[in-house]
Amino acid sequence: MFSGSQKDLLLLKNVYKKELLENCTPFWLNNSVDEEYGGYLSFLDRQGKPYANWKYCWPQGRGSYQFAKLFNTVEKKEEWLLASKSGVDFITKYVIRDDFRVINKLTRDGQPVNWIPGEVFGEAFVALGLVEYAGASGKEEFLSKGKEIFWNSIKIIENGTIDKLSNDLSSQYIWHGPSMIFMNVAQEMREIEDDPKLTELITKFVQTELYTYTKDEYKIMFERVNPNGSVDMDNPEGRSITPGHCLESAWFCLREGLARSDQKIIDRSCALVEWTMDMCWDDKYGGLYNFMDYKGLPPGHHDEGWGENLDWDEKLFWVHSEGLYAVLLAYSVKKDDKFLRLFEKLHKWTFKHFPDIEYGEWYGYLRRDGSVSQTLKGGVKAFFHIPRALLNCYLLLEELTNNE
Repeated sequence: MFSGSQKDLLLLKNVYKKELLENCTPFWLNNSVDEEYGGYLSFLDRQGKPYANWKYCWPQGRGSYQFAKLFNTVEKKEEWLLASKSGVDFITKYVIRDDFRVINKLTRDGQPVNWIPGEVFGEAFVALGLVEYAGASGKEEFLSKGKEIFWNSIKIIENGTIDKLSNDLSSQYIWHGPSMIFMNVAQEMREIEDDPKLTELITKFVQTELYTYTKDEYKIMFERVNPNGSVDMDNPEGRSITPGHCLESAWFCLREGLARSDQKIIDRSCALVEWTMDMCWDDKYGGLYNFMDYKGLPPGHHDEGWGENLDWDEKLFWVHSEGLYAVLLAYSVKKDDKFLRLFEKLHKWTFKHFPDIEYGEWYGYLRRDGSVSQTLKGGVKAFFHIPRALLNCYLLLEELTNNE
């Protein structure tokens, strides 16, 4: 049982450091960076061999960010900076359009396949990568390009070119995705270059996440709500809960609360962490559900498109990655045993089931009972959620052990 002692925290710090630097990062550094065309090969099998050559903008931006973040926070390793540069160079050469939008899918050598006019998350992750690389390299042109893409995307969201808070122009709901993602991108940009406009935007997004979508009467954050902010309890789309998004958004908001010494934001964010862990933990098999219906009904329509989503009870890499840092951060703030116990059970379940002992890195997709569903290491997964969580946990545990 974790005690919260310095000895336990030091042991945990070494676990997360080793997992990040000896297991996760080398897998992607050695297998993903495309030495021939630049960018990243993200469709990797269990052993790290490519099983497809498509390049999507999400993994290109996220990989550029993550390698640069390692360089900026852990050690000035040239190989990390060069790996980030590979992604950034591919992005600037092939991914960004003249109108500051991005190509969604490309061939390995950078030829465009398609783009998604009603979605701006690709832009968010491309901006994230460019700005973090600018901070690592000192090259201002990448900061400028990242800022242009970011603010153009904010304009698109706010002026209704696409629905303000939903991917679907015909949606009857508003969705928290854009406010969550762009809040975090704004936070990361502000670390590279402070800008009062970013803080103003973050303030709005924190309010949206913690009060428009997070409901006291239900003690949870909903994936979408009605335009007037009410919850649609009559339909599965309205009752839908995504534990990974709840926990991810909670730590975004909690870090903002800590940066501002705002106890109201801190308490609200910690409450969301606790509510999510209580509601979304699988009491039979352990682990966190992929998504849920608030009423406990079959969560058949998690998305608004026609058709049932059958993967609601799978255990996914990113959900548990986001949860690890969210719960540990809440514990670091509150020093409450309930958060330590929540972290302990999540940590133990995650490290028992996800890491691939034989070939390295983590499995991405498990069945409800924790058995491996797919052995692939890449695809949407790529080099982002797992290393970001490992890095955040390692740095936080280093802080906790150094401050005693």
